[in-house]
Order: sequence, then C-alpha cells, then structure tokens
Amino acid sequence: MVSAGLVVAAALVLVAAVQAALPPKGAEFSFADHATSGKNWHVDFTIDAGHRDKIRTLIVYSEQCDATVVKRDVPISAAGVVAAGGGIEGGGTWAVNATFAATRKIVGTMRMARAGCDTGVLSYPTKITGDGTKAHDHGPKLADFASATLKQRRQALALHRRVLKTWHGLTLRAARHLGFHRLTAGHFHTKPGFFHFYNDTYETDHRTFDARRPESLVFWRSPKGPVVLVGTMFRVPPGKRPSFAGPIPIYHHHDLGKAGNVVSIMTHVWMVKDVHRAWANCLPIPELEAYNPRLDWVRGYSRIEHVGGPC
Repeated sequence: MVSAGLVVAAALVLVAAVQAALPPKGAEFSFADHATSGKNWHVDFTIDAGHRDKIRTLIVYSEQCDATVVKRDVPISAAGVVAAGGGIEGGGTWAVNATFAATRKIVGTMRMARAGCDTGVLSYPTKITGDGTKAHDHGPKLADFASATLKQRRQALALHRRVLKTWHGLTLRAARHLGFHRLTAGHFHTKPGFFHFYNDTYETDHRTFDARRPESLVFWRSPKGPVVLVGTMFRVPPGKRPSFAGPIPIYHHHDLGKAGNVVSIMTHVWMVKDVHRAWANCLPIPELEAYNPRLDWVRGYSRIEHVGGPC
C-alpha cells in the first residue's frame, strides 16, 4: 500500500522548482481525464472567497478506485504549495499536491491507492486534463431573454413547460427503465453530488430540443441519500448555433481527448418554475429547492460531474 506521505514527498520534488504564487479569492480550477475508459479521474479546487491561502473545497475522484474524497479548508502555504492527503472511507489513502506557478496556473499530482487499486502518480496539467481553467467552458450564467424576439421567448417557454410536464417526479429507477444510464462503467452516481444519466438512442436520433427526448437527465444525490431529478440536458451538433430560442440557450462545451477536440456542445433546462432560471447556465439552487423540497443541497458538491456552480 502506498502511503499518502510518500506521495506528498514525491510530488513536492516535482514542483519544487516552480515559482509560486497565490490564487485569486473564489477562483475555481478543474483538471479531469474523462477520455480514458475505466480510469477517469478529476481534481477540483475551489479557493475560499475570503482568503487566497485556503482551498474552501477540494474534490478528488477516481473511477478506477471507485472513490471520491471531499476535503474542506485545505491550507495553501505562503509559497503557494498544497499538500493534502489521508485515508479513504472503507480503506486506502489519497494524496493531492500542487503548486500555484502563477495566480491562475497549477502544477501538481494526485494519487489514490486501496485494496486492488493504485492509480499511480497522475500529473496535471496535461493535454487530457486541460489547464484547469479552459477544460470546461460554461460561459455566462444567465440567459439573454431581453434581446430575444417574441417567437424565441415563446419557444423557450414552451420547451420549459414540456420538460416539467414530461419529467416531473421521475425516479432514478424509472430513468433506467427508459434507457438512461451512466456514460462510464463507474458507480459515481452512488456518491453525493450531481450526475448525468445519458440515453444512447436520444444521443443519436438527430433530434434537438425535443422535450420528450433529452440527451441526458441531471440528478442530485444528497449525502443523506435521496435522489432528485433537477434538470435535462440537450446536446446539439458542433458548428453553427441552432436558431431555436435565439440567444436564450447558453451553450457550453467540454474539451475531451488527447487532441483537445470539442466533442460535446450542450445546454441545460432546469426543473424550476421560473423560465428565466430554467435556462440559467448555472445551478439555480433556491429555485430547485422550491420546486422539489426533497432536494437537500450541500455546498461543496456542486462541481461534481461538471454541471457548473450555483448561480
């Protein structure tokens, strides 16, 4: 078994020569490999809103080891160095090490090891993980209804209403029955946080913005267990922006693969009453809670599965 202390020591050698800095308050960094089947992993840093020398939330995930670690209030040294690690629930160890080479540049490693699993030292940034700030481009937070035409606003409203009517109260079991499933073989949806369930048929039917055939459903699992449907995701082909609803949909993309190609362009419609918040490019937490009181949201899990942060 690899100890967290040994991983920390090895990683510090890697970053010792990097000139350090402190990150901006409230900054977010995400490094992810979602292109290596069976071995997906990611590390997410959210800097404290009031202190540049503290990570408010550190999230570490390994599909290979089927483990997620959420660590809060992780210190950043005056030299801009992060050295965190410890035990994994159910056994094993984890370690994350990083140096802020500039205010918005991180160089580091992560590792998980438990019975029958060892990720080895995984470095970032790489072509697969991205640089932590551009791998997931989510754009502006709120939809532009003001410059939309009456027809475009009506399109957005009609789709929103059909989404609520079609999917209200859908359970995870019912979603599985309808053909939705996890994209990878891992069991990440058993952990607290947001996660997507995809439908292969809808992904390849060449139909966009069909409320009855969304490419993905977004669920939330609270730390206490309840799973709640919070939204739908509609995927569109790369290229020219669709005319549907004009400027209202805010498309974001994920850069995946060694070549960094844009392979996924998408937008969300959330399960909330207000149409403006339904098309938000962020998580409208108060509106989601009002629509479904069973949603027991806990701050710090919002970046899991890359659905964006709260509005």
